[in-house]
Amino acid sequence: MPNPDLSGYWISTDCFGKITHKIVSKQDILFIINPNSGNRKAKSEIPQLIENQLDKRLFNPKIIQTEYAGHASKITEDAVKKQFEIVVAIGGDGTVNEIAKVTVGTGTSVGIIPMGSGNGLARELGISMTPSKAIGQLNQASRIKIDSCEINDNPFFCTAGIGFDAHCAEVFSKLSSRGLRNYIKVGLQEYWKYKPLQISFAGLDYQVFSMTFANARQFGNDALVAPSATIDDGFIDCTILNPHPFLAAPLLIGQLFNGTLPDSQYVEAFRGKKFTVNSEKNFLIHYDGEPMQLNTNELKIKVFEKSLNVMMP
Repeated sequence: MPNPDLSGYWISTDCFGKITHKIVSKQDILFIINPNSGNRKAKSEIPQLIENQLDKRLFNPKIIQTEYAGHASKITEDAVKKQFEIVVAIGGDGTVNEIAKVTVGTGTSVGIIPMGSGNGLARELGISMTPSKAIGQLNQASRIKIDSCEINDNPFFCTAGIGFDAHCAEVFSKLSSRGLRNYIKVGLQEYWKYKPLQISFAGLDYQVFSMTFANARQFGNDALVAPSATIDDGFIDCTILNPHPFLAAPLLIGQLFNGTLPDSQYVEAFRGKKFTVNSEKNFLIHYDGEPMQLNTNELKIKVFEKSLNVMMP
């Protein structure tokens, strides 16, 4: 009788060599590295970290590096067709978005090794900001289902919005280097000259400094723009920051980071499954921090309940 093929399986034994009956099928896992986000030197160390930290008894790893904008989505499309169980984004929220939007509604799960400026979804899921630890967390991670959202058919998983945040995202995208320090610099420079938007929302006319649609609580960097948001409740949380005096900015920033922004007299909060926003001008939006100029003055935002599989420590 031929010996059984146990490639792709491992059997756990105790110190006496007795089988403890734990047999696990290996999973195909693809790591997609975006070399243009975060620390490039740290990115070059990722393959060795995967070799050192990933449990090869559980996973068959493959590593691919992106070569252009949108390449992560094309790589993921191929991985989904080949039925990879997990595709891991190594980069920032933009890289996560490129991968996650392809895996929505499929059996493929998204993992994250955060190496971007904000790392919003990774923080929301409790993933370590240290790459070696984040890789190690995959060994014990669980699959969960979270909501995904769209703003005019553009998927997002943390936040999307209009106003000051979208304006800063556009300015930030044009810089030769990124990182938190540059994002703060852009915010400070643009704050003093930004003009509020005139919009129509929920049957009322508004002037808004910013308007955020949140699947998760934060933009990234623990900036809690919608502290009551939950990523698997089937709802979108909307936070409107109204025009305010310059002297209110320090307090608003403090409230943003301590989770009390909705307590501000300048903030209004809403929750729903769908939103529509209109304006006299075409909208500049951001989705997960990526800016986009639209050719329309109407926004439609909606949620798809528990449509994305993610790996959570």
